[in-house]
Amino acid sequence: MPSSPIRVVLADDHPVFRHGVKSLIADTGEVVVVASVETGSAAYRAIVEHEPDVAILDINMPEMNGVAVVRNLLKLRSRTRAIMLSVYESRVYVDQSFEAGARGYVLKRSAFQHIASAVRAVHEGGIYVDPALPERTVPHRLLHSSVDEAACSTLSEREKDILRFVAFGFTSKEVADRLGATPKAIETQKARACTKLGLTSRAQIVQFAILQGWLRGEIPVR
Repeated sequence: MPSSPIRVVLADDHPVFRHGVKSLIADTGEVVVVASVETGSAAYRAIVEHEPDVAILDINMPEMNGVAVVRNLLKLRSRTRAIMLSVYESRVYVDQSFEAGARGYVLKRSAFQHIASAVRAVHEGGIYVDPALPERTVPHRLLHSSVDEAACSTLSEREKDILRFVAFGFTSKEVADRLGATPKAIETQKARACTKLGLTSRAQIVQFAILQGWLRGEIPVR
């Protein structure tokens, strides 16, 4: 485990689900769960007591919902960054969460795929929106704010093609086969493009691609 692990408070009122998430993020070797609780008020107290780096909060909890917890933390000027766990895909809930001060939104149905990436991204100062969210629900103003417009214009057409394929879920080898290059060359060009844009994960690439409108239309055939 790193010398400075990411300290997390986890709150969800379903014990089995909470245990699963706790085990998953702890198994990364990057995270220490300093408190695992089942109500909003308990989450608020745990965050105030432990001052974790990240709080993972169910949007629906007894006593105080996750959005209310985030709003109260904002009043305290807490340094803890919050990620909302939710069954809701409606943009109303997504926007409400970010407007309250959350830095991430992860759907429960895909939490086991994305929660570890969300914790890393939010801990590093980024914003994380679950790639499984329908395009119409993604708060474009948040995605747009994380990418420098001038940087976008520096992408070559090749780099745009690579990022688009990555956003659609293609591996470097599959992209290389399509573009007539080696996987190593694709990885190098992808890394260069991500550096220009300040993107640090596939999830952020997906979000950027949504913003650019690259994921509209037919999915490329493998």
